[in-house]
Amino acid sequence: MANPATRDGYQEFDNEPELPGEVENQQIPRRNTVSEDTSLFQDRQPTENSLSPEQAFIHMVKAMLGTGLLSLPLAFKHSGLFLGLILTVLICLICLYCMRQVVFAAHFVCNRNGRDLIDYANIMRGAVEMGPPWIMRKGYFFKQLVNVNMFISQLGFCCVYFVFMADNLEDFFNNNTSIHLSKAVWMLLLLIPMLSICSIRRLSILAPFAMAANVVYVVAVAVVLFFFLSDLRPIDSLPWFGKATDLPLFFGTVMFAFEGVAVIMPIENRMQSPHSFIAWNGVLNSSCLVVLAIFSVTGFYGYLSLGNDVKDTATLNLPMTPFYQTIKLMFVACIMISYPLQFYVPMERIEKWITRKISADKQTFYIYFARYTGVLLTCAIAELIPHLALFISLIGAFSGASMALLFPPLIELLTSYAKNELTSGLWAKNILLLGFAIVGFTTGTYSALVEIAKTFSG
Repeated sequence: MANPATRDGYQEFDNEPELPGEVENQQIPRRNTVSEDTSLFQDRQPTENSLSPEQAFIHMVKAMLGTGLLSLPLAFKHSGLFLGLILTVLICLICLYCMRQVVFAAHFVCNRNGRDLIDYANIMRGAVEMGPPWIMRKGYFFKQLVNVNMFISQLGFCCVYFVFMADNLEDFFNNNTSIHLSKAVWMLLLLIPMLSICSIRRLSILAPFAMAANVVYVVAVAVVLFFFLSDLRPIDSLPWFGKATDLPLFFGTVMFAFEGVAVIMPIENRMQSPHSFIAWNGVLNSSCLVVLAIFSVTGFYGYLSLGNDVKDTATLNLPMTPFYQTIKLMFVACIMISYPLQFYVPMERIEKWITRKISADKQTFYIYFARYTGVLLTCAIAELIPHLALFISLIGAFSGASMALLFPPLIELLTSYAKNELTSGLWAKNILLLGFAIVGFTTGTYSALVEIAKTFSG
C-alpha cells in the first residue's frame, strides 16, 4: 500500500526491503512463471498522473532529442561519412533492443514480486535476487550501482545542457548585439529560469510544454536541415571511413545523443495501458525509430554540408543572418524543457527516499531543497568543464553505455535463469551485446578523458 505521506502521484514500491540483509530471509511471492510475452502487460488503474500513449510518445521523443543531435555532424567527422551512417543505425537499433529487454524484465519482476510499478534500479535488484545462489544476495549492491550510474548519466546530461545553452546564447549576443558576456556569466543567468522550471514535479504538467517544445524543435531542426541540404559538398570530398582511433569519440557522442534511456521506466510506469508502450507499433518502437531517422539525416547531411569546419554543435556553424541566428534561441528554449525531463529521473529517486525517511511535515522543504541543490550542482560542474563536445563524449561513453547497453543484457540473463530459459543462443546473444558495450565503454571513456586532459594542459 502506498505511504499516505508520499507526494501526489507517487506510489511506493510494495515489499521492497531497503537494507541489504533483509532479502536473505524474505520469501519472494510468486504469481506465476509465465514467459516474456505481452500477457504480462496488464492495464493499470487510471490516476491523475497517468499518461496516454500520445503523451508518452511526446515525452520519449523530447527526452531523446536533445543537444546530442546537433553534435552528430561532429561525430560523423570522427567516423567518416558512410561508416558513421552505418554505425548510427546499428547503435540505435541495439539500444532499442536493450530497452525492450529492460521493459520485459520489469514486468516479469513485477509479476513475480507482486508489484505494479518498478524503476530501473529495482529491476536490476529483482533480477539479481532471482539469479544463481552466488549472486542472489547482492541485489542491494547492484541496485545502488544502477542508481549511481543513473545519477551520473542524467545529471551529466543536465550539465551539458547548461554548456549548450550558454554556448549558443554567448554566440548569439556576441554576433548580434552589443551585449558581450562570457559563457560562465550566461550559465549563472540561466539558473533563474532553470530553478523555476525544475519546481514542476509532475510529468503530466510538463506534457503540454513538451508538446510545444517538440513543435519548436521540429521547426528548428527542419531549418537546420534545410541549411545543410542547401549547401552540400561532393560526397567524394569527405572521407567515407574515418580513423579507428577516432571511433571511440563517435561512439560516446552517439550514445549521448540517444539520451532517453533512463526516462523509459518513469514514463512506462505512468501509462494506463503498458501494452501500448511495448507493442510492435507502440510508443517505444515508434519513438526510437523516429529519433533514429532524425539522427541519421542530421549526422550525414550535417557533415556533408559543414565538412571539417563543423563545430561542437552545428548551431555555431549557422550563417550570421537574423533568421538563422534566431534558430539558436529556439534551440535554447527547447533545451530548457528537456532539462526538467532528464532531471526528473534522479529527483524521483531522491524524493522516494525523502518520503520514506523524513516526517510528512518536512517533506516539501527537503524535496525542493534537493531539487534546487541539483540544479546548482549541474551548473557548477558545467562551469568547471565548459568543453561541449568532449563533455558529451565522456558522459555518453561512461554512463550512457552502462545504462543503455551494459545492464540490460545482464538483466535478461538473470531473469531467463529464473524462468529456466537459458539457452546457448540466448547466452551468445547477450555475451555479444556485453562485449560491444564493454569495448565502447572502455575506449570511449578513455579517449574522452585523454582529450579533456589535453585541453586543460594546453
